Amino acid sequence: MTIQSEVITIKEEFKSVLKTSQKRDVYFNSNTPAFTLLETILSITIVLSISSLIPLFFQCYNKTIQLSNLDQTMEWQLFLIQARLELEKGSDLRLDENKLSFQKDGNQITYSKYNDILRRQVNAKGHEPLLTKIKDWKIIQKEKQLIMTVKFSDDSSFTTKFPSSETKVSK
Repeated sequence: MTIQSEVITIKEEFKSVLKTSQKRDVYFNSNTPAFTLLETILSITIVLSISSLIPLFFQCYNKTIQLSNLDQTMEWQLFLIQARLELEKGSDLRLDENKLSFQKDGNQITYSKYNDILRRQVNAKGHEPLLTKIKDWKIIQKEKQLIMTVKFSDDSSFTTKFPSSETKVSK
């Protein structure tokens, strides 16, 4: 055999191998769309845009946490306004074991801790929550002032002073 005949034989074998591999393993249909470079770039852009928004979600979450703490401060401020108005018009103040009682318009008003809230009752009836999520509250009289300290369940603490002229301390 000559070299030429060997080359021809190899070419024929290679052609037959290509034909069989095209029939068995390789399936190519020119009518189906392929995933082009433009589509790849577009999909990467979308993924990067979405992942760049993740820090913004965390920032919104932190703002929500801060606003929930603001709600507690606002609750405290509203309580102070209401308590000051009632205590200014009230008379016959009494302190009994973490309970503040006074007369207002012929009614007995009582502030007391009940479970984890500070509640207001009129004539020992009703249940009006004034402060929520309370761990502890103390009220003492010192030099014609009522000093109230409230500790919330998140360990934050607020203290205020109310003027008082006549207070009876009972124990």
